[in-house]
Amino acid sequence: MSNVNIRLLFLLILLAFIFTACGGKNGAEIQIEDAWVRAALNMEMQNQDDSSSDEEDMGSQMSGANSAAYMTIINQGQQADRLVSARSDVAQAVEIHISEMVDDIMTMHQVEGVDLPAGKQVELKPGALHIMLIGINNDLNAGDRVALTLGFEKSGELEIEAEVRAP
Repeated sequence: MSNVNIRLLFLLILLAFIFTACGGKNGAEIQIEDAWVRAALNMEMQNQDDSSSDEEDMGSQMSGANSAAYMTIINQGQQADRLVSARSDVAQAVEIHISEMVDDIMTMHQVEGVDLPAGKQVELKPGALHIMLIGINNDLNAGDRVALTLGFEKSGELEIEAEVRAP
């Protein structure tokens, strides 16, 4: 084999590795549409300025220190995937939750993940699946943008921005 052929073969192998590495873990097959976050006030900051020390009042004010993110997740791939995590600097904790009716009472609890069937879309919306932002660090005002990192079982991480909207 001549030096030219060896170099050409080496170049083709190198290009194959580069294209494989750039392909990632099917990340381009997960698409996010209409991502938004509910506007909310950071009640902890307001409580620091409040001279009231009544724990009952403080507990009711703290309920506003949370928000939620909603979106449509589209799995354009040939393989099922699963949303397994989310994180954001705007909150102390970020969890995947579901709201559902149990014995005529609306309940909300954390779930381990959201199944994303191949070729389908799943909507995260008020009163159903959503991403809970617990203990927001600052006010979330309509028009602001919130950075979220979504973690998928097969597709890896996807960074998105969601617009803050008034409820």
